[in-house]
Amino acid sequence: MITITSGEWIADLGALKCRNMVNGIVVVFKKKGKFYQGKIQHIPDELMVTWAQEKNGATKTQEAVLEAEEVFMHVYFESDIEKHGIRGEWMKDN
Repeated sequence: MITITSGEWIADLGALKCRNMVNGIVVVFKKKGKFYQGKIQHIPDELMVTWAQEKNGATKTQEAVLEAEEVFMHVYFESDIEKHGIRGEWMKDN
């Protein structure tokens, strides 16, 4: 299991998850081709209510997923480079 903290997020490559330590959002990842796509697994009820009342609440949800994807992919690529060298697994076909 590789777990790395980056800003507010903790990325867990083994569990394919990112957790935001500040707001409690959990994003899970599923492999799509050579990359991973994030999907919200959990949003605390109070945060969901707050965002639902805001005009840009849906945008905040999308931004949270994008942040988690950015952190997760950064950690994934760093781990892959350390494990396989500069042309890691994600570059096998190239």
